[in-house]
Amino acid sequence: MTQSQFVGSIALVRRWFGEEERWLARWDDRTHLLDFVRAERLEGESYRESIDREVAWALRLERNRDYIVSSTPRLHFQAPLDVPGQCEPVFYVVQFFVVDLYGRHAARALDADVLNRWCRPTELKAGHTADGRPIAPGLQTLLARTELIPCYGE
Repeated sequence: MTQSQFVGSIALVRRWFGEEERWLARWDDRTHLLDFVRAERLEGESYRESIDREVAWALRLERNRDYIVSSTPRLHFQAPLDVPGQCEPVFYVVQFFVVDLYGRHAARALDADVLNRWCRPTELKAGHTADGRPIAPGLQTLLARTELIPCYGE
C-alpha cells in the first residue's frame, strides 16, 4: 500500500473584521469539512501557479482585479504528519501562499458564497467553528505543526 500524500499549495486568505483577523475556509459538501483553498501541483506547474489557478476557479475571482498571490511562499513544509482519521501518516510537500483581496467586489463575492466561512484562529486550533462545523483534520494538523496562524488571546 502506498503512503497518502499531498504535493501542492494552500491559500492563506486573511481578512480583518475590525481588530479581529479571520481566515477563509470553504465548506466541502463531499467531505463535510471546512478547509482552506488548496491545489495539487500539476506537472510543469509551480506551486504559486497551482494556487493561483485554484483560487481563481474555486472562489470565482479574477486575478489582478480581485486578488493577488504573494510572489514567494510564506512557508515550504515537507514532512509526514499523523492526521486524525488516517491509518497512516500523510506525507506533505506543501507551500503556503498569502492571498490578498482587492477592493469591495472581492469581499462581497466571497461573503455571498454560502460555502465560504471566515474562521477565527481559535476555531482553526479547536478544530471546529463556534456553530460546530468541523475543520479538516489535515488542515488543523498542518497549522498546529507550522504555527502559521497564531492564536491570539491564549
